[in-house]
Amino acid sequence: MKKINLFSLIFALIFSLQSCAQESKTYWKIKDIYREDKQEFLGLNGIYMKEILKQNFHFIRENNTLSFDLPSKFELDLKNFKNLNQIKITDQEYYEMYDQKFSGNTFLVKFKDEMTTSDSKNTIIEFEKRSKEDYDKDLAKAAAERKEIAQKMTTLKEELKKNPPIHLEPTKKFPQKEVSILIDKSEKIELLIPDQIELRESGDIKNEKFNDIKIGTFRKDSKIYDIEHSGEDYGLDQLTIWVSTDPANFDIEKYIKDNPNMFLVKQENNNILGYILRYDDENKEAVIQSFFSLKYLKIGKSQIFIYSDVNRSQIKNYPNSEKMNKIINFNYSISENISLVKK
Repeated sequence: MKKINLFSLIFALIFSLQSCAQESKTYWKIKDIYREDKQEFLGLNGIYMKEILKQNFHFIRENNTLSFDLPSKFELDLKNFKNLNQIKITDQEYYEMYDQKFSGNTFLVKFKDEMTTSDSKNTIIEFEKRSKEDYDKDLAKAAAERKEIAQKMTTLKEELKKNPPIHLEPTKKFPQKEVSILIDKSEKIELLIPDQIELRESGDIKNEKFNDIKIGTFRKDSKIYDIEHSGEDYGLDQLTIWVSTDPANFDIEKYIKDNPNMFLVKQENNNILGYILRYDDENKEAVIQSFFSLKYLKIGKSQIFIYSDVNRSQIKNYPNSEKMNKIINFNYSISENISLVKK
């Protein structure tokens, strides 16, 4: 009897150790993102949060190592997980992570959204535990979807080559005047701009990123200027001048490479124009998201981005080719007539 009990004990111990070993590797996927007070996201916040969900985070936890399979492959040490940048949420620098915790079948990542106008800034990304079988099915499904999306994006690019909606007119040379824009208390930039426009420091909250250079309303190394035209007023569709003294380098070729959904209509030195494409999940099709133009200038420690990004949602009765081309040609011709004063 003692021998039987001893064998039973050993068997139970081995089974327990095997179970623990199996449980040391667990499978997780993103489930939801929400405010701690359950209030709805407002305005652009809702768009940003949907973008986080669309990244479809999947990872395997083994001890203190998180091995991500989606949105890309990378590893993270749980003990050092203190910033959302570590899981590739890099575009919004106003997200301040303050907690992360595994509890049963749930993993919560908590951060403060410093850009929101809501009463509560506390936001939660919730992950759920998956079986290995379901996790593998998720990855297979994601791979098939990526292949389908890539094919539809390629088809759209081929169509744009054959039938481009952008029709650039010959650039006009406008009478110019010299203006100064202030970078800080001790430095200003001299620009030549068309006579019919004025530059006004923007009073709106704006943020943009060009390679590693982040420019925003609340950044000390940034200045943002709106363009006012005496005859035309396209509001948010109009050019904006973004200035930064960030020491990071900007390279136009890297900028193009880092934006695979960018389709160029024209490139001339540091001046590009084209479309930003995206995949419409609701209608299951590749579409033009926006029309953009970018001109890059550099003087001293200052980097200047003359940029417009016209979203299709801003064009009434889209596709409205007449209105769209009028805005694009206006922005492009104005940017072509802005330059640094040669000394």
